Amino acid sequence: MGASKKYDTDFFKRLFVTGEKTLRGVSREYGISYAHLSKLSSDEKWGEAKKEYLSQVTEAEHSAEIKKMDEALKEMKETEPLIAEDHQRRSLQTGDRLGTLIQSGVQAVKSGDWKTLRVVTDTWKTWDEQMRKNHGLEDRKEKPLININVMAALPPKSELKKADTVDISSE
Repeated sequence: MGASKKYDTDFFKRLFVTGEKTLRGVSREYGISYAHLSKLSSDEKWGEAKKEYLSQVTEAEHSAEIKKMDEALKEMKETEPLIAEDHQRRSLQTGDRLGTLIQSGVQAVKSGDWKTLRVVTDTWKTWDEQMRKNHGLEDRKEKPLININVMAALPPKSELKKADTVDISSE
């Protein structure tokens, strides 16, 4: 019986945990028994390490995206008033960023990543507060343009049409 081969198990673990290779891929490429590799992976809980690594990568990606969005928002806030075309472009960019933020939130819900969902909702809240502040929505003391009570007291549209057809010239 020959001496057992020595393998760099840390290297194999790193390949698996980072998602570069599957256990079967490592087995095929480096000539190590899949059964041995699978047992080693199970004993050392490589699967849990892979989940943790992927969670950290996802969180880092989301944090980087949110930081990038925050920097862009800060840059937008500090710019001079825009002409109409620039304003449209900026509105489209903001919409794209909000779309990305919403997609991140939906993905977080689907994957059960509650930490990322919290970051997304906090970012949305911060953005909303900033927009309200920038546009003075919180400071307005004026009454709304439409009073719902007045609207509710109006007669139905069909009755208004009948009133329009009344001939008042005969009076």
